Amino acid sequence: MAARVGVYGFGEAEINAERSPQTVKNLLRGSKKPPLLLTLDEAQTLGKEGLIPPDQVHTVVNVLTSIHNGRLNRPVILIAAGLGTTADAFGVLGISRFEKDAFVQLGALGKEAERTILHDWLTKDGGANIDATTAWIDAIAQETHGWPQHILSYVKPALDQLHADNGVMTAEGLSAVLAAGRAGRSLYYEQRTRGLYRGQLHCIARSIADVPAGNHVDHAVIMSSLSQDYGHDEAEKIFRQALHKGVLDERDNHFVVPIPSMHDWLVSKYAREQINISRETLHIPNLDDRSSGIDFGRRLGRQ
Repeated sequence: MAARVGVYGFGEAEINAERSPQTVKNLLRGSKKPPLLLTLDEAQTLGKEGLIPPDQVHTVVNVLTSIHNGRLNRPVILIAAGLGTTADAFGVLGISRFEKDAFVQLGALGKEAERTILHDWLTKDGGANIDATTAWIDAIAQETHGWPQHILSYVKPALDQLHADNGVMTAEGLSAVLAAGRAGRSLYYEQRTRGLYRGQLHCIARSIADVPAGNHVDHAVIMSSLSQDYGHDEAEKIFRQALHKGVLDERDNHFVVPIPSMHDWLVSKYAREQINISRETLHIPNLDDRSSGIDFGRRLGRQ
């Protein structure tokens, strides 16, 4: 098992877990001892069952413990970026103690920061007139909600549009950008929920349907919704998978859909889905459809 680890000042280095712990630690120690900054992305996957072969777990644990306890004889900082289960993943590998300020809960950007970022993208990379960006920034910011991933979903089509229009910002161009951004945002949600079936997403969405976006939900409420359709044991597996994929996140012993706009997307797309399917399956007519009502009554045996 080999991992690409960012090493500040040196690009990337390959840390191969098939080497002995001592060999890997020697690589990190090096012959010179300047401060070392290591970066590890998608760190929540460390806790995925079977990801690390059994014969290599000792190496990974040994190296992480050496970094964690300062045993590399040099100043070392490891920045591990991941979803809400990242701390649990380190716990599986024997790292359970963290400084109180070691966790940085990333959230949405402030409004001014978001507008500054959009302005810089549109003017510096898109070539837009500095004095003409307000309308585009206002429209895009209403849909990105300060989330970096959403900003990127809108920025890329915005840059493509500006390059095609030689930096001129038009109403037609903005409409195209917004349509492309919404599609990109929806694709992100689809990717985030991939691996969870529609029925499972329906149960999760049903449990949060009456909760405002960004508000917490008790574990028992989500589990109750899942257990109705899947039973307790299977519901627990689905719940853990939703946590692992970042659909849910733990906050103060409660749970939340970490991106408010994804909360709204889940509810609008899945919360009422089972009801709609049931009506179609049973051919239940609309109340205003009188003729269908007669046919429906006959199908039920009422003459």
